[in-house]
Amino acid sequence: MKVNIHRVMKGIERLSEFNSTPEKGCTRYSYSKEDLLARKYLINQMKEAGFEVRVDNIGNIKGVLKGTEEKLPVVISGSHIDTVKHGGNYDGILGVVAAIEVGRVIKENNLKHRRGYQVVIFTEEEGSNFSVNLLGSKAIAGKIEFEDIKDLKDNMGISMVDMIEKLGVNSRRVSECRIPKEEIYSMIELHIEQGRVLDEENISVGIVKGINALNWYEVRIEGEANHAGATPMKYRKDALIEASKLISKIPTIVEKFGDESNVATVGVIECKPNLSNVIPKEVKFTIDLRGIEPDTNRRILEEIKNELKKIENGGVKTSIKELTKAKETKSNEEILKIIEEKALKRKISYKFMYSGSNHDTSIISEICDVAMIFVPSVNGSSHCPEEYTKEIDIQNGCQLLLDTVEELIK
Repeated sequence: MKVNIHRVMKGIERLSEFNSTPEKGCTRYSYSKEDLLARKYLINQMKEAGFEVRVDNIGNIKGVLKGTEEKLPVVISGSHIDTVKHGGNYDGILGVVAAIEVGRVIKENNLKHRRGYQVVIFTEEEGSNFSVNLLGSKAIAGKIEFEDIKDLKDNMGISMVDMIEKLGVNSRRVSECRIPKEEIYSMIELHIEQGRVLDEENISVGIVKGINALNWYEVRIEGEANHAGATPMKYRKDALIEASKLISKIPTIVEKFGDESNVATVGVIECKPNLSNVIPKEVKFTIDLRGIEPDTNRRILEEIKNELKKIENGGVKTSIKELTKAKETKSNEEILKIIEEKALKRKISYKFMYSGSNHDTSIISEICDVAMIFVPSVNGSSHCPEEYTKEIDIQNGCQLLLDTVEELIK
């Protein structure tokens, strides 16, 4: 069986038309006018393909092709259609269009399969509209109650509950979105890489071994404010100079104590009093630390703390606190093996890799086995109008998804 790449590309192009900023990339927030139009289009596409379709009480769209043994847990594929502001046409959208295409091909070929195949279009993955991401997958995993959403409003002050009701569903019964563990066999998601590795190395497909854990920390360094002209260098307690010592060492720490999955980023820096003629008294900065192995992440954190202790020898005070964290996700080895076998059979170039970005798959991993397939992002561009993936890579990714799903549902 083969995917119809022309149908896939047409679907991606059609979805790009549901867009509130057509001259500046793609903007389609969850529950917006553009989202409602995209939903109507996709539901029609799914019904035409032979899916039984319904919308749950948070707004996830679920389409099922029943298997011959209906009591068996189903195989899921899908992604999201909401975007960031001025985003691209492929993030999430590719995974949705590809998952529907897989179902079409299964129906067109009258494939007999024991397990059911379910496409899920997850709502509010990005968090752009209500600052709560992965909402749809959290609801499916049983992690969302009405209390969690009843007070959420968008930047115009419009209630999420009111917007959900436009879909004709009852958000007060959001707990009914949960799919019990025993009803899902596995999930596999096709997604753009959102990085530059595959594109730089001219590899068509990434087989994702896992999704990195995410840990955000805030570091605070307190020195002493003083006159920038009248205070000799040897008498200074300059918080910014001391902060820069640690910041400049972070890449070396990650390289020394981390593995191939680890990355660290200092993304926010606040300096007080932030005046050109005053020695900085206080600096706060964030560290975004990601990696697949908890022990490795801990080693990196401990070394950062050791460097902070050294900084205190310069007469400043230091502290570090955790802001947020998300657990790592490891892909199922058997599914990874299937994907690799199918890639070898199709002569599709691939490499094993980790995802530094979070995805709905990471939440669904709490209730079933999961895996992901990546395709290249040209120049590593994502969450921007320049986001682009070549047609041949889209075809290869869709074909691997089809081949893998066929193996899992048989």
